[in-house]
Amino acid sequence: MERRTSDLLDRLMKEESKRLVISVVGASGSGKTILIKKVCESEEVKGHFECHAWVPHSTSCKDTWEKICKEMGVPVPPGGQIEENLVNYLEDKRYLVVLDGVWKEDWCNCINILPDNGNGSRVIFSTCRLDLVSKYSDDSYNLDPLSGNEAWELFCKKAFRGSECPKHLKEISEDLLSNCEGLPLAIVTLGSLLSTKCRTPAEFQKVLDSLGHNLDRNFEFGIMKRVLEQRYFNLSHNLKRCFLYFCNFPGGYPVTRGRLIRLWIAEGFVEEKGEQALEVADAYLKELISGCLVDTNTRDVQGLVRSCQVNNLVRECLVSISEDERFCKVLTRENFDEYDHRSNRHIAIHDAFTDSLQSKDFSHVRTLFMFGKENFTASVFGKALERFKFLRVLELKDAPLETFPEVVNLTLLRYLNLRNTKIKAVPGSVKKLQNLETLDLRQTFVSKLPKIICEVRKLVHLLVDKLNEDQGRVAAGVFSGIGDLASLQKLSLIKANKNKRIAKELGNLTAMRKLGITELESRDGKDLCASIQKMKHLSCLHVTSRSKEEVLDLDYMSTPPSLLHRLSLEGKLRVTPSWISKLRSLVKMSLKSSRLDGGLIEALQALPCLMELQLVDAFNGEELEFRCNSFQELRMLEVEQSDHLHTVLVHEGAMPNLQKLTMRRCKNLKLAPLGLNNLTRLEEMHLYEMSEELKTELDNLRMIDHIQVIHTSCSPVNSTYPSFRNLSSFARY
Repeated sequence: MERRTSDLLDRLMKEESKRLVISVVGASGSGKTILIKKVCESEEVKGHFECHAWVPHSTSCKDTWEKICKEMGVPVPPGGQIEENLVNYLEDKRYLVVLDGVWKEDWCNCINILPDNGNGSRVIFSTCRLDLVSKYSDDSYNLDPLSGNEAWELFCKKAFRGSECPKHLKEISEDLLSNCEGLPLAIVTLGSLLSTKCRTPAEFQKVLDSLGHNLDRNFEFGIMKRVLEQRYFNLSHNLKRCFLYFCNFPGGYPVTRGRLIRLWIAEGFVEEKGEQALEVADAYLKELISGCLVDTNTRDVQGLVRSCQVNNLVRECLVSISEDERFCKVLTRENFDEYDHRSNRHIAIHDAFTDSLQSKDFSHVRTLFMFGKENFTASVFGKALERFKFLRVLELKDAPLETFPEVVNLTLLRYLNLRNTKIKAVPGSVKKLQNLETLDLRQTFVSKLPKIICEVRKLVHLLVDKLNEDQGRVAAGVFSGIGDLASLQKLSLIKANKNKRIAKELGNLTAMRKLGITELESRDGKDLCASIQKMKHLSCLHVTSRSKEEVLDLDYMSTPPSLLHRLSLEGKLRVTPSWISKLRSLVKMSLKSSRLDGGLIEALQALPCLMELQLVDAFNGEELEFRCNSFQELRMLEVEQSDHLHTVLVHEGAMPNLQKLTMRRCKNLKLAPLGLNNLTRLEEMHLYEMSEELKTELDNLRMIDHIQVIHTSCSPVNSTYPSFRNLSSFARY
């Protein structure tokens, strides 16, 4: 990997001002994605390019544009031209775009739209198709199979956990390794399986015999399926089903940890009930990841998994195994009309919505996934749902729905995801869904939940919000009676301002783990604090005041929840609530519009687990001082809109683990932070819309040479996007 990383990095960082398109070509499972990710996550690349986007396989160019805009934070107003906005944004920037898993020629047409602005921008795409390489790339990197020594080293690392191969196993190990033909993914999968076996020739021989000799379909697929089947059949019953579940999702599709766990629980893959189910499901995911069966896509500041996926080749093998096991059937345009098996209880429809849905019997189906928007007709879908009589899981995220689907007769339904649809209201008939545990209405147009929702007593996760024009989250109104949903563990986001009983009723929800409440009035503060104290399992809390002038009066807790690890307060504070300094488990904190003059840093500096701190219009003082031994675990610090701030002072021993510092719109800060050289582990510093004096000083400072990524920007007149300067030492070659 080191050799390959160095080779690809040299091509990427070539001193060439024109835009270059670099292809990485190799067999499925050869490690293309891992290699590109390793290169793009290096500090050299982060410091060299001003903006980045990583886009896995997409179904259309429009989908690709949307993903690039989302990755780069490019605002796209409703009805706006996505292409035009993106091109304008990239016009004066040195950008890096990665298209991972290209297999269709029309997807390559997206490359031609990306501007060649003479700033040294780069586009990388990975593919198995040699014809696309010759046609669309300026430079290509061929990922050949591992050499004999490399393959052996990787095999031993996985099979013997870094130790040398025992002499009595060397011959049989070489025979096993020969089946992998230098394919890294196959070697890792096989080695991970063997690491769980007794180290005897007989046990290794059993694995070799079970692999067989006949490769089906294509070469790489045959290797991987044989190896993966051995891993699969060695899993416990519940883990088998959890692993197979990934074949529901399209190739290259990252799924968030929370969504995956909620689905597993709804399916009944987790035998434990209530509060323990989340922990058990989380342990299942960790086991699949540690066994090299599932890849981590993103992690949070603690290193916990935020999203994950399986390799495309692994997914292809899972689909085949799933069909053999009659677990799930993936329906596409190619095979939809041929489908006539009544034994598959899980159906995933990928860009294959047709009128023939109405002509088939789906009464045996318990789970339905819908991906893709082509040919989707809400009226036809509504009629088709009548054929899914015993559905328990309905996954409709991103579907082009404008009205709540006709699910009232699906009385066994446990999970309903309507996220990012255009529905505007929830009908009163939802009360018939008495088995519903998860209702996801995030990023919809639902502004108010019906009173009848309080009669759906088994609800565990009630998630609702929409994005306004500024990409901010807007909560939904609720009626009194919400306290009757005693099983709720996640409730976010709801409004509090129109019914003063809401804050008090929340005290009945003692199983709560995640709570988001907005439009809180000062008079509700005492009741909310009393309610929060009863939530012994609360881990995430988000509270927003009714307006920027409304005070969040929250200083009424003597014993805050001991497990609280994420806290977001948005609204004016007279003082820093005294209970915040007692949050021994707090990892991430966000304060917005707090406008505190003093006492803030003192209240937070000794928190033992705090890793991420965001202060937006939260500090009104003139001097921000970080004293010796303060913020020992802090990794990320963001300070924004501190209009009076003119001095930042970092004492020796303060923030010893800080890795990323971001400052925005602190217009009176004209000096670089004093003691910047004390931050020896600082890797990235981002200064946006700051004074020209500060940027000039940073350009001349020598103490910042240890910081690999330094970005500064200002907002020139008549410009929608900020100009950009890269001051990192790597960029000054």
